[in-house]
Order: sequence, then structure tokens, then C-alpha cells
Amino acid sequence: MTMVTTNGVCRDISVCPETLEMSSYETLPLAFDVADLLLVGETPTAATAQLIQIDTGMDYAPGHPGSPIIQGTQLIQTVTGLQVGKRYRLVMQFQAAPGKIWAPSLLIECPE
Repeated sequence: MTMVTTNGVCRDISVCPETLEMSSYETLPLAFDVADLLLVGETPTAATAQLIQIDTGMDYAPGHPGSPIIQGTQLIQTVTGLQVGKRYRLVMQFQAAPGKIWAPSLLIECPE
């Protein structure tokens, strides 16, 4: 679950699946379809991504090269080079309208 702030009000956002297993040798484009979060006339803009390594709480920048790509209502971020035995949270933040910022996230497990 991730919190979103809309004019100072926080709400939860769930993603499905909530957890993804990914190998350390994989490079995957991960897409978040945010259509259900948008009202008529809204489009996602100003997308950013963080891949937070859970044990350190720090952004694991080598694991998400480049910025997210916005294609219609999808936010796409390539994830790569994860460390075996580590857990990560991919957070994709975007603006839907002035003062309306969403930040859905996905837990990524790297068992091998």
C-alpha cells in the first residue's frame, strides 16, 4: 500500500499483485496502469521512480536506470541488477492534476 496526498488528504493505493519475485539477472520493464486513479480530463505527468532497498531505506539508483516512460495511462520503469536476498519497493510518483499527486508502489523480492 502507498499513500497519496490530494489537497492534504491521504488515501491508500493498492497494486495487484502486491509482490513480484524477480531474479538478480533479469531486466524487466514494469508497468503501472493508473487509469483507475484518474478522473475525466486528467493525465499522468511529471513521473518519477524510486527503487528503495528495504534494508537500507535508500534509493537503489543502479536498479532503475533512466526515468519512467509515460504511455497513455501507463507508467513504465525498467528494473535491473537487483541483489540476491534483498527486498525492494518500486514507487512511481506522478501528478494527475494540480495539487493531486499519486504514488503507487510494488514490493519486489529477489530470492536468486
